[in-house]
Amino acid sequence: MKIFLILSLFVSILSSSEMKKVYIEYEGAQRQYLFYVPENFNNLENTDLVVGLHGYNGTASGFESEVMGGFNKLANKYNFIALYPESVNFYDGDTLVNTFNDIIRETTNEEISSICLSDSERYVYPKYPNCDRGRCGWAPCADDANFVKLLIDHFKDNYKIRNVYMIGNSSGGTFVNSYVCKYPESITSAISINGMSRLGFGCTPNQPVNFITYASLNDTSVPPIGGISADGLFYETQESLIKTWVDKFECKEKVSKTYKHFETFNENLFSECLGGIKIVSILNLDSDHMWPEAGYDKETGLSSYTNYGTCVTDIQDEFKIPKCYRTNDRWGSEFILKKLFEFDNVN
Repeated sequence: MKIFLILSLFVSILSSSEMKKVYIEYEGAQRQYLFYVPENFNNLENTDLVVGLHGYNGTASGFESEVMGGFNKLANKYNFIALYPESVNFYDGDTLVNTFNDIIRETTNEEISSICLSDSERYVYPKYPNCDRGRCGWAPCADDANFVKLLIDHFKDNYKIRNVYMIGNSSGGTFVNSYVCKYPESITSAISINGMSRLGFGCTPNQPVNFITYASLNDTSVPPIGGISADGLFYETQESLIKTWVDKFECKEKVSKTYKHFETFNENLFSECLGGIKIVSILNLDSDHMWPEAGYDKETGLSSYTNYGTCVTDIQDEFKIPKCYRTNDRWGSEFILKKLFEFDNVN
């Protein structure tokens, strides 16, 4: 299929406060992305690019606002450009279906149909129009990895980009696992938040790149331990994911630690790997399928699941879903950023 990409000539740019929205044509369809340039930005100086990818039925603006707690404030603090691609979407009745395609290799409907429970035992996800991904399929057929790579290339061409960091949440995290395998040369470091690879679709890149997998012990949506989700889908475990990376890049050193903020985290840092990269696994011992500490209640001292990000801000008001209203600062967003930034400072 011929790919049409309009980046130098924007079809439309809309502003909401300080964020910008850009419509582009890609694979014959209209796509969009949001981006934010920090307040003290100087295009004569090098800067970093942080790419944030929303989860299933989330949105780019909902991810920035509710899930990440106003991530653009951290772009101001650390002086980086923030990029939020939007996935392909459609309406299933009144429900907006919105997610990225994490499958980057050749597959068959039969293979995908084998990685979930029987239809009577699971939640049956709506299928994207004109996209038969088998019985267990739930993602679009769009080449989203290439779409995101083209956006990154565009920002590299138009700004003095020093490092590229990638953050994905839930199915956006599953997408990150795949993206780093296909285009490792395009990014500096990546973190997948509560997004295990589908069973049989785990992978490693053909060249070294820094990588973090973050998971939550009590997560039943994308379980890091048991592999079978509450909705009947099969996933790789966090242990198997990290082992393939450590083995591939022949990491020689491992440092383990447990630490606590409000929630408790187990972390394994693998270093002295090929190419000088670091590989990290973080397991939150208290949380469910949540952004780090976003589900923690200071009054009860307990962590629980709350649905964040299935909403939009005014910049994406064409979507017929609720407006975001929970935009409190997220401790976890700065925690994640610091983990990504630390790679250059780990001995």
